[in-house]
Amino acid sequence: MTPERSSGDAGARRREATDLYATVLEVVKRYHGSARITRVSYGAGMPVDRLRLLMDRLLSLGLLQSADVDGRPMFDITARGQEFLDTYWKMRGFVEGLERSEERHAGNGRR
Repeated sequence: MTPERSSGDAGARRREATDLYATVLEVVKRYHGSARITRVSYGAGMPVDRLRLLMDRLLSLGLLQSADVDGRPMFDITARGQEFLDTYWKMRGFVEGLERSEERHAGNGRR
């Protein structure tokens, strides 16, 4: 499961930094330590040049780790990265629940 652009009345919203981090971490996690930049690029729907900057950020935050295999970097999620994902999904579920509650409340007020 990866975070996608959500559609509302105004169309698709721009993905926030936390959404991008979660998307990349979920894709990397899928490859169990053998994620290459190109695979992550396709899975996250991001160009490689932009993804490199984001992955450098995730590495510096300790959410990803990298190891050279045959001279090419392979990426894996760290325990801290998994903790970020767990928290991200809990918060996302909480926010979506609040939004649904607000929609129901707004709908009841119109009658």
